[in-house]
Amino acid sequence: MRVMSGVGGRSKPIRLVIADDHAVVRQALRLMLEMDDDMSVVGEAVDGAEAVSLTQGLKPDLVLMDIRMEGMDGVEATRRLRQVAPNVPVLVLTGFGEDQILLKAVEAGACGFLLKDSTAEELKEAITRVVNGESLVTPSLLRKLLDELAHRGKATQPIHELLTPREMEVLRAIGRGMSNGEIARELVISQKTVKTHLGKIFSKLQVDGRAQAMLYAIREGLVEM
Repeated sequence: MRVMSGVGGRSKPIRLVIADDHAVVRQALRLMLEMDDDMSVVGEAVDGAEAVSLTQGLKPDLVLMDIRMEGMDGVEATRRLRQVAPNVPVLVLTGFGEDQILLKAVEAGACGFLLKDSTAEELKEAITRVVNGESLVTPSLLRKLLDELAHRGKATQPIHELLTPREMEVLRAIGRGMSNGEIARELVISQKTVKTHLGKIFSKLQVDGRAQAMLYAIREGLVEM
């Protein structure tokens, strides 16, 4: 286990925990991220269990989670973090050919997904978006998730029938990958109101967050792709 202090620059950089069972990957990610004064890697975990432990102790702003690790993997770690640290979002790093496990990560409560071959700028942008409450699924990963969802079929009893017309508009916007600001502008409402609608949508759909709500909307045919 390694715990590092924050780096200079801004008074409140984004505090990160990196979980990956390869030391060279953790080191590369840390060096890449800490070139930006707005990012601070405060801990490194070698597996999911250590990621959970570190997160409970350090209370970071985000956990950057490898999906495949020896011992407890990223999916189980994400599931446990939803229970013990529900306010700490998880951004999953994934490689190619992991379609089924990606869907499990969504169901476990991951807030975003990024391919391991993403650039430094893409990684930093993804972290910032997820910390700010947005979900992140790149187009290539979304296609994989949709293909996997196609084999599962629709819910027998559509839960979205419980939503109000305005909540349905917000849900469809989420399914199209829109940010809170974009939704607010399109519906001519405040971002605070958008967040209120999101909370009600998540509760009614019984989902843990934006990524799950987005995939629900797509699976139920509420969004044209």
